[in-house]
Amino acid sequence: MRRKIILGTAAIVVALVTVAVMEMTPLYTATAVVMLDQRKHNLEDSVALFSGLPADQSTIQNQIQILTSLELGGRVVDKEKLRDDPEFNPARGALPSFLSTLNPAHWFGMRKTEADAQQLDAERSAVIHRFLDRVSVSQIGLSTAMNVSFRSDNPRKAARLAAAIANAYVEDQLEAKFQATQKATQWLSGRISNLSKEAQLADAAVQQYKAEHNITTTANGVSVVDQQIADINGKLVAARTEMAELQANYDRLLALAKNGKASDSAQVLASPLIANLRAQETQLTSQMANLASKYGPRHPKMLDLEAQRQTLSDKINEEIQRFVSSAKNDVDVASSHVASLEASLRQAEAQGAGQNQANVQLTALQSAATSARAMYEAFLGRLNQTQGQEGIQTPDARIISNPEVPGAPSSPKKELAIGLSIPAGLVLGFILALIIERLDIGFRTTAELERLMGVPVLATVPEVELLTEGETPVKAADLISTKPLSAFAEAVRGLQLGLSLSNVDDSPKVILVSSSVPGEGKTTISLSLARSAARGGLTAVIVDGDLRRPTVAKAVGLTDIQNGIVETLAGKASLTDCLYKDPLSNALVLPCSSIPASPTDVLSSKAMQGLVARLRDAFDLVIIDTAPLLPVNDARILGPLADTCLLVVRWEKTPREAALNAMRLISDTHTPVAGIALARADNERFRYYSYGYQNYYSYSKYYSG
Repeated sequence: MRRKIILGTAAIVVALVTVAVMEMTPLYTATAVVMLDQRKHNLEDSVALFSGLPADQSTIQNQIQILTSLELGGRVVDKEKLRDDPEFNPARGALPSFLSTLNPAHWFGMRKTEADAQQLDAERSAVIHRFLDRVSVSQIGLSTAMNVSFRSDNPRKAARLAAAIANAYVEDQLEAKFQATQKATQWLSGRISNLSKEAQLADAAVQQYKAEHNITTTANGVSVVDQQIADINGKLVAARTEMAELQANYDRLLALAKNGKASDSAQVLASPLIANLRAQETQLTSQMANLASKYGPRHPKMLDLEAQRQTLSDKINEEIQRFVSSAKNDVDVASSHVASLEASLRQAEAQGAGQNQANVQLTALQSAATSARAMYEAFLGRLNQTQGQEGIQTPDARIISNPEVPGAPSSPKKELAIGLSIPAGLVLGFILALIIERLDIGFRTTAELERLMGVPVLATVPEVELLTEGETPVKAADLISTKPLSAFAEAVRGLQLGLSLSNVDDSPKVILVSSSVPGEGKTTISLSLARSAARGGLTAVIVDGDLRRPTVAKAVGLTDIQNGIVETLAGKASLTDCLYKDPLSNALVLPCSSIPASPTDVLSSKAMQGLVARLRDAFDLVIIDTAPLLPVNDARILGPLADTCLLVVRWEKTPREAALNAMRLISDTHTPVAGIALARADNERFRYYSYGYQNYYSYSKYYSG
């Protein structure tokens, strides 16, 4: 089935593509190459007003939009007179042109109305849109070059119109530059006239303000008072610096003097007087050291030398104190100088306070005058530059490759389209087949069923159409007796063999046959198993365990039954009176002749257990056809009474979830599940999904019809 879907879909796709490409009109593509020119063509070193386009991606995309714009397309349409070309204006074809000659207005020159003008505008717009539909523009890599292509059913026309588009684009750029330059020149001229007047008025305002406020300035434009303040500030900074240095020197000497270390300062050490006094002090100290070994400290000579040394020490201290006083005096003088300069600065600032207020307004007027003059000069230079560019403007793009007449059509590519349609059709067919399979909720292969359910598939029973022999219909279960060599009968025998081999040591005698939902074919399987066993020489009985919707009697062909399983369980009839012989085999049938009020109570009764035990002793094989597992609990009640269970799953119809739930329900009763019967399989379709079944049907010649 999958193969048919895939191949059929592929064939349809190939056929449709073939027909489509054969019906297409061949189109030829010619291409011109246009490059944005970033070179500057200025005669002066200054930057021109319109000196080229930046070569970024946004600029290139903007140029592509211009090349495909209605404005540019309209120019080409008008220049090339494409409104008269039937390729772009079908109304100008042979038949429409002939019909237009029949219009009286064509011969008598009747005046065109406003409606006619609107019709012509609409016609032109339609032609432009058809023309632009054939235009394609693309950037070449990351360069500033663009392919400008045009498609036409005539190769020479394609080349001519591709060149026309490129030329129109270059001309449009040049014209836009000329117009922009002219507009800029006009605007600059008017603006310069106003700026000249503004600059003159600003200069006059500065001069008038200076005269009114008696403001004089030096040669460099600075006022006299400001110059004085600047000079005093300079002197004040120097005086403060000098005072700070003197104060630091004084503080250092004073600190050393307090600690008795003033003699260590550089100033003291540099004094010749102190150096001489220290030399004398050193000499006396040496003499005292020499006499100390001869005389005691109270000796007159020792006391005289000590008095001389003390006199020298006092002179040294007096000289040091003089250095400290001198440093203090230097600080006081410097401080007085700073105070004098500060007073002079305050006086100068007070003198210039009024003038400074006037200078604020003067500065504003001077700034305005300078700005006005600078603006005027800048615009004047721009005007001169723009006027110089008017005669030397060049476009920002140039044609670097003219279109050639194409030798072969660019579309449709018939061989390529048909070639690609084959794998495309196969892929589409595969996807379609996969979707169909995904949408299918049932089982198609025994491998899939066994993998999901966890038990073996004992047999695959084919679907058998209802046959007729004269006026009597032949049912599938009847083939066991009427056509014992048929594929259906062979499948049932395989199912019977699988059940017997499910437990080699103790072959099951009581077999429960059930399904997940109604309509799976369990009754047909049950009856077929009983008949097959009877034909093999076994004593077999089929019990209708579906007390809600009994179907065994109808399947066997029993019509007028008075007693059945309900009556024998209720003690109203003996088991012998309730057993009926199958018309097509030696199997016996225990049907359900009446539906009880509570089937669950009947099936779970002690009488039911006893009935199954009696049948087990009396027959070689007991087949119990039960109700489906999912709707009711009847099969789960009867499960523990059976040796094994056979679950019937309908091929391609039983939902996977339903089968899994049924398997779970019967497993919960601890009833052994011998396997699954995959019932009502389609003979023709099943072999596409199962290798084994395909070979099985290849041997169908061994089965008589």
